[in-house]
Amino acid sequence: MKRIYFDNASTAFPKAPGTAEAISEYINTGCVNLYRTESRLIEEGFDVLYSLRSMLGRLYNYNHPECIAFTRNITEAMNWIIKGLFSEGDHVIVSSNEHNAVMRPLNQAGIRFTRIKSDNHGFNDYSNLEDMIGPDTKGMIINAAGNVSGAVQDLSIPAEIAYRHNILFIVDTAQASPFNDIDMENLNISALGFTGHKGFLGPEGTGGMILRREVAERINPLIAGGTGSESNSEELPHTLPERLSPGTENMTGLYGLNASIKWVLERRKELGNRALQMTRKLHDGISGINGIMTVGAAIDEPRTAVLSVTAERKDIAEIAALLLERGNIETRVGLHCAPSAHKTLGTFPGGTLRFSPGPFTTEDDIETTVSVLKEIMDE
Repeated sequence: MKRIYFDNASTAFPKAPGTAEAISEYINTGCVNLYRTESRLIEEGFDVLYSLRSMLGRLYNYNHPECIAFTRNITEAMNWIIKGLFSEGDHVIVSSNEHNAVMRPLNQAGIRFTRIKSDNHGFNDYSNLEDMIGPDTKGMIINAAGNVSGAVQDLSIPAEIAYRHNILFIVDTAQASPFNDIDMENLNISALGFTGHKGFLGPEGTGGMILRREVAERINPLIAGGTGSESNSEELPHTLPERLSPGTENMTGLYGLNASIKWVLERRKELGNRALQMTRKLHDGISGINGIMTVGAAIDEPRTAVLSVTAERKDIAEIAALLLERGNIETRVGLHCAPSAHKTLGTFPGGTLRFSPGPFTTEDDIETTVSVLKEIMDE
């Protein structure tokens, strides 16, 4: 039975053409420890990292490649940013749509926060945002697109307010990139996290952060260790990006990410439009099924390719299991690591059944899924 994959918001499948080949070639012929090994392969490794940083810098409009650091994923990147820039007792403002990659580090570090309210479609309400800022407010963290609602947020309003009050403006781009424009210069973004294995169609275990230079120079690194530079000192190195790159880089994953990002960015508009087109088709089909209700951003509002539903009469976990059993249709069910978003949408604690089409989703995939779901709900 054909695999029908609807969990691209968790991790993309299939990966971009050329990704597996780049990983295989590196493992078979190119393994080298940058900054350490005396090898003819060093130049190629540096070229790959330069290529990656250049593409990311152009995408996010920040021309300081030395301020781009790679991590295992965006969760690690957001931990670096939060724990490196804020301390216990500081106050930050967050949206009601934040992922636990933001909320758990804040709670773990004892950083106080105030939530921006959202409407029942998942869009932030900025009407009282300025009133939330106090003398101890150090920053604002906004999730650019909801992983439950699919809502793409307006970043210009919080960006302008953060700039005017001289507080850090931080953006989580996990669901928004690369298909939604995020401009670090125009929005005066202090730091952002990105992930490699979702919209960039790259391998798991890749991601990172881009920091404004003055932020990169003062952030307290979450991890410290060998960098292959300034090895005469046991203190943190001062040079960038070495200061932000302790230990051995995941070069295997980064070779794959370099290939996938290059492929995606060459056809970014086409891929993004395709995923949204399939989402609209799925929405239209699901909307005609008795007992299924869609939640989150309306299909004609600014949104990503995420479609969350709830159900009458049947448990959504049972529906997910039956979709897999009868149609080999893979979805995600639950709270999606974003409990506050569900409280905003009125789907807590039950959660939602989430479909997230991707650029490779076909019309046959949609038609099969709608047919199987209708069969389940008609029983």
